[in-house]
Amino acid sequence: MTDSDDKEESPNEWVDDIVARAVERSLEKPPEFNPTEEEQSDSSHLDDIPVSRARHKTVNEQSDIAVSIAESPYPDHGYSQQAHEIDEISKKRKAMKNFLEWGAVILGALLVAFLIKTFLMQAYYIPSSSMTPTLQVGDRVLVNKLSYKVGSIGRGDLVVFQRPTTENTGQTDLIKRVIAFEGELIEIIDGRIYITEADSSNRQLLVEPYLSASTTTRGFENTDLCEVATETSCLIPDDFIFVLGDNRTGSRDSRYFGPISEDLVVGRAFIRLWPVSSLKFL
Repeated sequence: MTDSDDKEESPNEWVDDIVARAVERSLEKPPEFNPTEEEQSDSSHLDDIPVSRARHKTVNEQSDIAVSIAESPYPDHGYSQQAHEIDEISKKRKAMKNFLEWGAVILGALLVAFLIKTFLMQAYYIPSSSMTPTLQVGDRVLVNKLSYKVGSIGRGDLVVFQRPTTENTGQTDLIKRVIAFEGELIEIIDGRIYITEADSSNRQLLVEPYLSASTTTRGFENTDLCEVATETSCLIPDDFIFVLGDNRTGSRDSRYFGPISEDLVVGRAFIRLWPVSSLKFL
């Protein structure tokens, strides 16, 4: 036995020898893979699928991906479309809201105009020269319909009243000036007007600054509605008034159709609206 045989192997050499032998054995006979029964059934099922079908499925999946990409070329495409739809709905709602608001405003304005015209005020057009020089043809006046609901008629007021049934002038409403009231005696002598007030015996000359300087008043044509009458006088019945036009030679008034009932009075004309250059209170 030589010295080399007697020499003991070092621990590192012993370990390396074991590892080398294990590697050689694994390379000579590698371990076989033994699948379970479930894995074998899945594998056999896949083997039965034709290759063409598998390829077709792959192609369809690729097509779906391509279509998805084509439909949404941008990451925020769906969000933009949804935002656009929301904007359209918001615009429609806003338009409908504006329509309803303007409809309510117009309806309210018409209702207010109707109420004002019916109960408060109304504009009237002057079609004739019966009230010159105070009112000219084509003038427009505003009539207060509440004046005589809260107050009494005054001498010299310009009143709008419904046409008496005895008149066939074709005009629904007339405008004249108040001259005398119930219980008063009115006299027209030599072109001038005299008034004897109720419960008084004093006859007074009526001063009319609104007339032209050369104006004279012609006498009565009809005194049938007077309580007491003569050729030159008329006693005004209760709840009646006597009215005349400022153009005494061109006006049909109480001298022709007699005193009028206060119930026929629509209201008092208090302002001339048109023309603008002649705007004034009456």
